Amino acid sequence: MSGRQLNILVASDSFKGTFSSREIATLVADTLIQHHVTAINISDGGEGFCDAAYDALGGELVSIRVHDPLMRLVQAQYLISDNDTAIIEMAQSSGLLLLQEEERNPWITTTFGVGEMIYDALRHGCSTIIVGLGGSATNDCGRGMIEYLISHTDLFNNHFGISAKLIIASDVCNPLCGKNGAAYTFARQKGADDEMIELLDRRNLKYGQYLEQLTGKSLIDRQGAGAAGGLGAALLAIADTEMCSGIELILKWQKFDTLLDNIDLVITGEGCLDRQTLMGKAPYIIAKKANARNIPCIALCGRCDLTTEELIASPFTKALLLKDLQNGNFGTLPD
Repeated sequence: MSGRQLNILVASDSFKGTFSSREIATLVADTLIQHHVTAINISDGGEGFCDAAYDALGGELVSIRVHDPLMRLVQAQYLISDNDTAIIEMAQSSGLLLLQEEERNPWITTTFGVGEMIYDALRHGCSTIIVGLGGSATNDCGRGMIEYLISHTDLFNNHFGISAKLIIASDVCNPLCGKNGAAYTFARQKGADDEMIELLDRRNLKYGQYLEQLTGKSLIDRQGAGAAGGLGAALLAIADTEMCSGIELILKWQKFDTLLDNIDLVITGEGCLDRQTLMGKAPYIIAKKANARNIPCIALCGRCDLTTEELIASPFTKALLLKDLQNGNFGTLPD
């Protein structure tokens, strides 16, 4: 431990299925009681996105009954900020954490509930809708969402679109199809085997071609079209849509750059620290921002799959395992 009291900023992503961003911050604060700990709730667009946005912006939380990935009714929430912007976390209706492991099957799971949430936001008069993508159980290319919205034909104009402006908040840059596409990159963790992954990729291509013909937009090879099992492509199809980094958006709302003033140490993290982390995920972005201010940054994780060489080359000062934190063994903090 450091011999002096440190001003520590905790900004950790959730550890999927175990701890939320806020719970990680509490664990750190309880362990480092001799230091001054400030914590913010963050998300890259996946689980906890709506919660983190509410912490940063306030507004009205709207509760709604929607259908989950297997078409069972669940309770979800989205946020309406004071400028008539809806902030939707797709994982609340179509997330992997809504399913038991034996229920995971991206051939049949649906984004129908995302359509229900978007429709409800439009009924509330929202002119801008921000959809956080991440943690999905689906690989339906947003077909379920589109089918629900089309069933409410008052929403769609003659050009197959809705009037609201859409903003996709995500850290995924994958295209819709191919070896770097939605199926090959993400479907295995959603329950697919090799045979299903190949079938999903073919289905994605066919539906992507249908959306391109219908809208006249180039979608299949667009960066981010493969996010959330292809939901990115569907959102790009149905509206005037922008794409942005989910973590950058949350950090902007949280005024992260200002919070770094007079901070001695930043602690970030996620469930598994691996090469995907270094491709621009939330902990990496946070560490880069800390580095730019010459502030050391510790990465907390449940598992670290990075090599010693990769860690040395990364923006992280060091990596620590969650089990060590829980045991009170935090090691020596940077002075």
